[in-house]
Amino acid sequence: MAIVRIDGKGRIQLPHEIPEAWRLKPKQALTVQLRGEVLAVRRATPLEPAVDPVLRDILLRLLRSKVRVTKKLLDELKEEQWSA
Repeated sequence: MAIVRIDGKGRIQLPHEIPEAWRLKPKQALTVQLRGEVLAVRRATPLEPAVDPVLRDILLRLLRSKVRVTKKLLDELKEEQWSA
């Protein structure tokens, strides 16, 4: 386990073993989720809104429409995504 510090802009630097092991490239997208006291980091998949502009556009259109989505449903979808 490595200890990292937060810089003045709120950023952390991953220990060099992680990008090497995951074969990460500069500017590659990662997803970050806070789970209680744990900060979970993983590679972003191409079908995540942060990575895929088409999916992001579809979701934004849904959000702008009159579709009502409950917080419970959103939380369930988040849990599904992280357990996959």
